[in-house]
Amino acid sequence: MKRIFIIFFFSFFVFHFSSVFAQISSGKTYRIASFYAAGKSLTTTNSSLDAKADVITWTETNVDAQRWTAVASGDNFFYLANAYSGLVMSESSHRPKAGDKIIQDVNDNTYCKWEFLPVANGAYPNAYFIRFSIQSSDNYLYLEPDTDANASAIKLQLKKTDADSIRQMWFVESTPNFPIGMSEALRDSVMLGWKNRYFNMLKTSTGFWGEAEMMETILDAYETTGKQEYKTMFEQVYEHFVSYPAGWGQPGNGQDWTWNEYNDDIAWAVLASVRAYLMFGQHPNSGINYLTIAKNNYDNMYSRALLPSGMLRWKQTPTGNQGSNSCINGPAEVAACYLAMATGDDSYYEKAKKLYALQRQYLYDPATGKVYDSGSWNNGVFTVGNYWVSTYNQGTFLGAALMLFNHYGTAQYRTDANKIAEWTRNDLCNTHGVIKVCGSGDDLQGFKGILMRYLRRYVVDLALPDKVEWLQQNALQAFNNRNSKGVIWTAWWEKTSENFIFSDGYDFSNKPFGCSTAVSAAFNAPLDKNLIVKDAFSTIEAENFDYLKGVFVEKSSRNPTCIGNIQDNYYTAYNNVDFGNGTATSIVIRVYGASGGSIELHDGSVSGQLLATVNVPAGNSWTDLSTSVSLTGQHNIYFVFKGNGFKMDKFSFNSEGNGLKNPSEKSIIALYPNPATTVLHVDFPQNGYASIYNSSGKEVAFANIFAGKTTLNVKDYQSGVYFINISSSNESFFAKFLKK
Repeated sequence: MKRIFIIFFFSFFVFHFSSVFAQISSGKTYRIASFYAAGKSLTTTNSSLDAKADVITWTETNVDAQRWTAVASGDNFFYLANAYSGLVMSESSHRPKAGDKIIQDVNDNTYCKWEFLPVANGAYPNAYFIRFSIQSSDNYLYLEPDTDANASAIKLQLKKTDADSIRQMWFVESTPNFPIGMSEALRDSVMLGWKNRYFNMLKTSTGFWGEAEMMETILDAYETTGKQEYKTMFEQVYEHFVSYPAGWGQPGNGQDWTWNEYNDDIAWAVLASVRAYLMFGQHPNSGINYLTIAKNNYDNMYSRALLPSGMLRWKQTPTGNQGSNSCINGPAEVAACYLAMATGDDSYYEKAKKLYALQRQYLYDPATGKVYDSGSWNNGVFTVGNYWVSTYNQGTFLGAALMLFNHYGTAQYRTDANKIAEWTRNDLCNTHGVIKVCGSGDDLQGFKGILMRYLRRYVVDLALPDKVEWLQQNALQAFNNRNSKGVIWTAWWEKTSENFIFSDGYDFSNKPFGCSTAVSAAFNAPLDKNLIVKDAFSTIEAENFDYLKGVFVEKSSRNPTCIGNIQDNYYTAYNNVDFGNGTATSIVIRVYGASGGSIELHDGSVSGQLLATVNVPAGNSWTDLSTSVSLTGQHNIYFVFKGNGFKMDKFSFNSEGNGLKNPSEKSIIALYPNPATTVLHVDFPQNGYASIYNSSGKEVAFANIFAGKTTLNVKDYQSGVYFINISSSNESFFAKFLKK
């Protein structure tokens, strides 16, 4: 991203300098807040990424767009780079004078330098006047008069000496945990803001399709993190959703949804149900069977909705309705694929295939990738009635294309997926890739969350790390435009208002569906593009799965994270494990045995070709287990667990039969003395974990490694060659040493 490069360039290539007048340090990130407008900090209009965007004040929301990184210019002044956009605070006219607006812009090395001068008044702690850079100028940052509301402009004004001087006083506070960027902290924060405001509403809601889609968003959160709390959240909401009495305006919807005349509503709820079965198996309430509910309702819906043409009717009324919409065919196709996966009944794939072919023929433009909204049949002729293109129809047709490609392997599905994604990026997004449509209305408010779900599948299933930044940009824009309550409205290109009123007048104070789309964006944007394609011959952390069933990511006593809650037939799946031009002959898996069991490695799915089985002995310590494999190319590998109670930390494939990679020493590790006799000093620049292997590939020790120097006791080692493997920040580093 450009903004990251700009900050990096400034931080490392500009001389670090601290002003003699103010305790501001180059390279540190600061919050700059108004003393006049209490609680409001400097940011840019709508957290803009554009050059020339206005610098304004806004209620503090603890986001990167309200943080500024000071970078010394070498002449007692600082550049102030916005921690989100990377652009620098600048004077707008380039002919500086009082009244000029302050904007963010590219660094021109002249009109973007600022001096911090402490306020000599103890009543204003950490207060500074911020003076414009030109030495002859006596202009300072100034909050516009009588505007302590949000979005107040910042301008240059001559130094004030009267009561108005408070408008030129700025509270400057170092914020060491910024920038937040795309991270687990961002995800947790987005979910917490939505949950605190809306989750209790969802648990008592009387709605249907929006509630089903919010349940899918909670499933997304579990599927991408493995956090137990999201499984619990889903179970609570689902139990309410299927409760009785059922019907419009009733407390629940029951388990038979044929009372609902909207066939697409049923398809959305089937999606939540069948995905829950695939991820969790059973609901803790024995009276709720996810798969039975999903299958029965899909079959009933499909039977009544099927038109003579083979497409599906959107709504049962009026009688004889011959209309067909993308909003029923798309989710019905995806739901059928999931049901095929859940039941093993390939007739559901055939249903999805036929529906897809007809939707593609009548409601899709293969030349552009546009999915049209709806049309109707009359005397055997289909006429498109609405050419509108929406995010959720693009999303579900994309999802269907991907799932059918995964099953049938037909190239047309992949071509369609690429076209759909390309048109969405080019026409439904702004120049930065931020989605700019579907910002209001009772239905439209939730559409983007559906699109983000299938864009993640697009990136993961087709191994497209270059698309990750697009998804991340939407998550970052949404996060930076939250309000002080942590809530993000679905029009995330615009700052979420403090009074929950959108700029078009729409009141979203009680609209959990519209505010859930940012949650979908946060969890469906992969955290690291380097994990989309996984190097088979490097360490792969168990928690870096792409799909899962049942397991939880948890802390252990010896490792920062691992996979726990393993039960019989639970699994984790790792897409795009890349063996390059090499051939793997063995795999090493680090496990904690507990009650023991086994791990089956399957190719492509839980029922795909069995690649290997690793027996896990019972035990109370971490150990590395190895078995033979023979793999080349690129594979989606499913770890299917047999037994209960053990844990898995990481794994890697090797090209040698002894369970070790060909170790390539990296200069980042320094070992001395080497050869060693009693102690071995390890110099390493960051914290990590070290496994030490003998020449036969057996692990003989495991140790914490701390940034700087760590001393290991090797006195009792047998004489010979040893290999040390240090894991840190999802990377592995190898070195070898000799024990005398």
